[in-house]
Amino acid sequence: MTFSTLLLLHLATADAGSLAPADTARPARERWYVPSHLLVHTAGGQGLAAVGTGWTANHNHLALEAVAGYLPKKFSITPIGIFTAKATYTPWQLAVRSTPWRVQPLALGGFVSYSASRGINQTRGSKYDAGYYWWSSRTRVGAFLGGSAGRAFRPTKRGTARTAMAYYELGTNDLYLVSWVNGRGKLPISSILTLGFGVRVQAW
Repeated sequence: MTFSTLLLLHLATADAGSLAPADTARPARERWYVPSHLLVHTAGGQGLAAVGTGWTANHNHLALEAVAGYLPKKFSITPIGIFTAKATYTPWQLAVRSTPWRVQPLALGGFVSYSASRGINQTRGSKYDAGYYWWSSRTRVGAFLGGSAGRAFRPTKRGTARTAMAYYELGTNDLYLVSWVNGRGKLPISSILTLGFGVRVQAW
């Protein structure tokens, strides 16, 4: 019996597990740098219209996101591109009975944003003395709280969840807080708050 015949017999009688179809094999571990979801956002200091992507960790309780937004001149002294990095922690997710609908009643987060526009410094520089503004006109740091609701869909072939969640964020930033403190509380709380809305979609 030739060597080639023995090899064919060995392959024919091999363990069925070693010849399993490709789609039944254990899914490969996802690379950490591949985003887990996409989002669209409006208002809340992140632009009239914004899009972004993000990564989840800690069993989907923590989301790290990068967002790019645009505020047209109609709503500002100059057109502004706003780039935001934010982190959101969601301690609970509640299922609505036995349905695919989900509610996340509380979310806590923080953000850093950068406003890109030549007109920001030009419009204020001609009106005020040097040193009048001690804060950055481009960079804001802030915090927010919020919540979300949506539904889960059939998982992907890799076993990852597909979800679509609508959310809101009620927040403020460093400049607004300092203005409120310097005004000794004379400003209404509503004047230092921002409100934004968006949708997160995890589909792969």
